[in-house]
Amino acid sequence: MNITLNNKEDIRGQIPPPYNGQFENGICHPLLYLWDAWSYVEADIMHLYCLAVSRLKHDGTTLHPSERNDFPFHIRHFTSDNNGRSWKDEGCFLETNPWSEKFNFYTIWSGSVEALSNGNKLVAFTALEQVDINHKFVQNIAIATSKDGYSVDKILDIALSSPRKDWKSIIIKGYYLDVPEKLGNTAGENGGPILAWRDPFIFLDKEEKINLFWGGKVSPNKGALVRAELEKNGTLYKIAKLHPPVTVPDGDEFTQLELPKVLYDKDKKLYYLIISSCNRLYEGQSDEEVDKGVRVYKSKMINGPWEALGGKILGSENLFGPTVLKTDFRNNRLLCIAPYTDAAEKHLSLTFSSVFYLYLDNLSIAFLPTI
Repeated sequence: MNITLNNKEDIRGQIPPPYNGQFENGICHPLLYLWDAWSYVEADIMHLYCLAVSRLKHDGTTLHPSERNDFPFHIRHFTSDNNGRSWKDEGCFLETNPWSEKFNFYTIWSGSVEALSNGNKLVAFTALEQVDINHKFVQNIAIATSKDGYSVDKILDIALSSPRKDWKSIIIKGYYLDVPEKLGNTAGENGGPILAWRDPFIFLDKEEKINLFWGGKVSPNKGALVRAELEKNGTLYKIAKLHPPVTVPDGDEFTQLELPKVLYDKDKKLYYLIISSCNRLYEGQSDEEVDKGVRVYKSKMINGPWEALGGKILGSENLFGPTVLKTDFRNNRLLCIAPYTDAAEKHLSLTFSSVFYLYLDNLSIAFLPTI
């Protein structure tokens, strides 16, 4: 990755208004590259969120997918009233401006949105700050609120969790972070990939307590699942308890644990964990050498131990960072949607697939018939 602030002005104004049309059998946006996914359902409306960046630079030339990390992202919002068979573009949900300068964050990475019992929506996302030209990847867990899921109302004044501010308390819990002066190093952490403190996922447990899961590390080349319990702090939230890191049984097969999703089957009293994994060994490694995929686990307890349901899936389809739109535990399946990676065929790269079922008994997938 190579993120620079020099192009920040180029991308301002490049966030298009909602597309006037309906997307069927997936989302191939003519103006935007799309990747990563999270969602919730309310009143039979599916709300899908993802990262997005313009396909064109400010001067009208094409922005190549490999260049997208040079520009700030925004979070795009889509809705569906027919179980994901078609989607409506609701426009930008969250952008880096105008709040970025106040918080010293220059771009945003993935997160989640969850409806609370009072009807308000809790929003979590990854906010990046750049210390200097060689330390661009300082990732922070940030929290916001939304009344309707269509726009953000308020963003927490400080990061919920910051590797710079909270370095000591994070290390004490058993997580790995490079020494403070090297945090966010573009060359990675001690020979491994860049800092991992990202992709928060909101999960309401059986007591309706708010848990936040995200991706971290226990060594420079080994990913871990982070769990924090939140409590109300005025109108927003703070971390009440940061739990020790949780690793998965096949964790030695990959270096980065990303985009976790946690589900609960109340009838079977089972938790399911879905992660996207990557075996990048070091920054600057050729993408052709990097293997990406999705993995699924189950556990009787929210903190594990987790049992792998199989190996890596969706890699051959070039799908990564899926979201579960609906659970159907009675039929042992999950209704999902996922974006195609930039390794997919050109016309599919950084677009969304049509919806598909992921079967938990054998981790097979079945795309729904097209409309």
